Amino acid sequence: MKEASKRIEWIDLAKGICIFLVAFQHVSVALNMDYPLKVQVTSFRMPLYFILSGLFFKQYEGFIGFLKRKTNKLLIPFLFFLLTTSVIPFAIINHDLSLKLFFSDMNGPVYNFAIWFLLCLFEVNILFYLIQLIVGHLASKNQTAIVLVISLSLGCCGLALGAAHVKNPLYVCTMLTALPFFVFGWWLRNHTRFLSQPFTWKRDVPLMILCLVIVSTCAFYVVYAYNVIPREGIPYIYLCGIAGTLLVLTFAKFFKRIPLVSFWGQYSIMVLCTHQVVIMVVHALLQRYLSGVPLFIAVLVSTLFICHLSIIFMRKYMPHVTAQKDVIKI
Repeated sequence: MKEASKRIEWIDLAKGICIFLVAFQHVSVALNMDYPLKVQVTSFRMPLYFILSGLFFKQYEGFIGFLKRKTNKLLIPFLFFLLTTSVIPFAIINHDLSLKLFFSDMNGPVYNFAIWFLLCLFEVNILFYLIQLIVGHLASKNQTAIVLVISLSLGCCGLALGAAHVKNPLYVCTMLTALPFFVFGWWLRNHTRFLSQPFTWKRDVPLMILCLVIVSTCAFYVVYAYNVIPREGIPYIYLCGIAGTLLVLTFAKFFKRIPLVSFWGQYSIMVLCTHQVVIMVVHALLQRYLSGVPLFIAVLVSTLFICHLSIIFMRKYMPHVTAQKDVIKI
């Protein structure tokens, strides 16, 4: 999918919508402001990201090659931005180079917490690869069904751990909870025609309406980074996450491309790794002059503008730590 000619244009738009929702949420958190439909949006925002990632899962040339690829694409950007935007600034200000705050209870002053997703996604990829490897050795015609059952079972374990308020070191519990979303993306690409079928009013409008009804009526507030799962929401977590994702994907398939948003989607990892630090700085500067909704809008617009410029800069000067070029040779 590296070549521009092979990119699925509306997938970039879906990624752009996803990263916009992430930035929108983090601005609201920074300003301690709620917004309409927060519960509904939160129910599918991170599942959308995991499903989009699962759409393009490949085993490549064996586990070592797979591990190298995921290290280049996910682990190296995570480690680079962890050091440069969290650990080093924290060490300078607090004279403490401990990673305990980031990797244990996550309640400490971490400056770029958004990058948790990269580590968790790396873990999900490895886990799903191992599941595929194990099931692939079974002499069974129902390997896909077995993969789905195992993945859903592990996901339910993650939900149970979240509902029981079990700590989430290294995002292991979130990895389990997110696995079924990732696997749904893999299944959607490999066992349906969803990606190749063009938008049709007869089929896709009823689908969007159904998904909208599900999300509107069944959504619960879930914090995937902390794996905070409401007990009463357990039966609906995967239903709402998948319905919301299909709603966004179908919307993106219809519009195909929206300037700026599609561009952010193509380089979503760069926006993910930088937006929270930008929010922190911009908020500190603008809160002297604005408050309330005007401050929210100003911080959001300024953040997206700066992140847009950062994409242009990082593409040229930081390709190896932003998943554009490989550090480890394949």
